[in-house]
Amino acid sequence: MNRNHLILLVIALLTVPLIFVFIPDSPPGRLDTLQGVSLSSLKGEKFKFSGMFADKKILLVFWSVTCSSCIEEIPFVIRLHEKLKDRLTVIGVHPPGFPLPKIQKFVKRYPQPIPYLLAVDDEMKLTRTYEATILPKTVLLNKKGEVLYSHVGYDPSLEAEIEHAITSKL
Repeated sequence: MNRNHLILLVIALLTVPLIFVFIPDSPPGRLDTLQGVSLSSLKGEKFKFSGMFADKKILLVFWSVTCSSCIEEIPFVIRLHEKLKDRLTVIGVHPPGFPLPKIQKFVKRYPQPIPYLLAVDDEMKLTRTYEATILPKTVLLNKKGEVLYSHVGYDPSLEAEIEHAITSKL
């Protein structure tokens, strides 16, 4: 074995333990803790996701002002929020990269007030974890961040089915 082979072998042996340190143990679609997740309010203020919502299950509604189905879904989400607000925290999660003033303008001009929390996932931690690549996406979480229910897209004919699926998990 020549010197170069020996050096490569030593590097490989030293690298293997690092893989186990830096690769997370949690499977996709789950966070081991919500402690490290922070979002921005529509006022631009950062806040920690955990702690604020520890007493209820969480319904994340991934949406965008550029998504027509997302906008069409808002009245349904408002009704869900109003009906279940004592047992459920609803958070509209907008992806980063869209100018905050335009999101604010959309919300201000929306025909009815949006009473649930709207936030921007600046670090895309929630978006990646819950694989919100197609919008709208609705994800019901328990207090540990585990997925209890997930649904992609919006179809008004499925509202009763979606509501039943969510309320059955509360």
